[in-house]
Amino acid sequence: MEAYRMEHGAFVRAKWWRVCCSLALGLLVLLPPDLSRADLWADARTQEVVAAGTDHLLNLDYDLAEQAFARLSGVDGTGLLAPFYQAFATLMRLQDREPTRQEMDAFLAAMRTLIAKAEARLRQAPEEPDLLLFLGMAWGSKAMIDGIWGNYFSAYEAIKRTKSYFDACLLHQPTRYDAYYGLGLYDYTLSMIAWYYRPFVHLALPPSDRERGLRELTIASERGTATRMLAKLALLQTYTGIEKDFEKALPLADELLRRFPSNPELYFQAALVYSELGRFPEALEVGRRIRANLELGRYHFTREMLPRYFQMMGKIYMDRGDYPTALSFFRKTIEQPAPRYAWVTAWAWTRIGMIHDLLGERAGAQQSYRMALAVETDGIAKKLARYYLNEPYRKETVRRTAPATGPEENTESP
Repeated sequence: MEAYRMEHGAFVRAKWWRVCCSLALGLLVLLPPDLSRADLWADARTQEVVAAGTDHLLNLDYDLAEQAFARLSGVDGTGLLAPFYQAFATLMRLQDREPTRQEMDAFLAAMRTLIAKAEARLRQAPEEPDLLLFLGMAWGSKAMIDGIWGNYFSAYEAIKRTKSYFDACLLHQPTRYDAYYGLGLYDYTLSMIAWYYRPFVHLALPPSDRERGLRELTIASERGTATRMLAKLALLQTYTGIEKDFEKALPLADELLRRFPSNPELYFQAALVYSELGRFPEALEVGRRIRANLELGRYHFTREMLPRYFQMMGKIYMDRGDYPTALSFFRKTIEQPAPRYAWVTAWAWTRIGMIHDLLGERAGAQQSYRMALAVETDGIAKKLARYYLNEPYRKETVRRTAPATGPEENTESP
């Protein structure tokens, strides 16, 4: 839902697209395994098919996921589940590149058709929690794509519908814990919107709350059925990002990496957590596994990720205090840039500047920060470079276990 931020341009669409793919998968699995009253889950076969398909998607096994979802047409009598899951499987395949407008329009058209069908059914059973949950999910999916493409009025309307359906679902069935996942994303994400947008957002949308969002995500991670793993993933990204609570992130990183070993993002998240906690042998072991996967071309590790790997290794050695080794990895990052990972290049330059500052080499530090600012990207690395260009970096100023209130290092994965 971070796509709801009011930002513009092709870069923003590409940047938030990667985020929204993860959140889209969360919306996908909001359907819990006991929707029998709405006939969305007619028997155990449906539950088995969807459980298998969603696990494959989390592991980025798209072919296996599509094969699983294809079997839904034979067991789903509502006409809702099969096209919904098929649309999301197609959407998730696009996360390695920026989608075209035609592809997004096709997804929106599919969501509008499903919303119309589900709302027609809801008129016959207005208090049915299963349909309310499905509609919250479908409207949330539409809001996500509207936000990516700058359709803000449509996105705001869809967000309001999303929250109202999730709230109504819990009103009629308080134990439908999976709905807390969607509400947690709503509350936390909207509470993080830049302060200068908040008055406009609060006029258009129900109030959000950061602490409530974390509580809701925690409920889903502990008591949800279909959303448990997705809530854990959302919490991992939150704790390693804005919250900087790496102690809470550690068990999540360990569990998710064991369960979904084909998902490269989880390796980088785990390495970050271990490094921040000073557990360098474990961090370096994750790095070794990443390098092995890159060399073998296993899973979804591609050569394009190599500079990201170098930058991550540089950060581990920087955290460890081995600055010469860290600098060698950061220079390798810069020497092998990848357009998709321009933000990694910016991080390498910024962290080179930080090391120069720690070594008392202010002129070299400032030159490195200027190089970071020259990279054609956006994000926290350039924000830090701009800050430390005027204020020398000091290691002791970095807070690692509290929400960010000023310049911070790790709101993006290494």
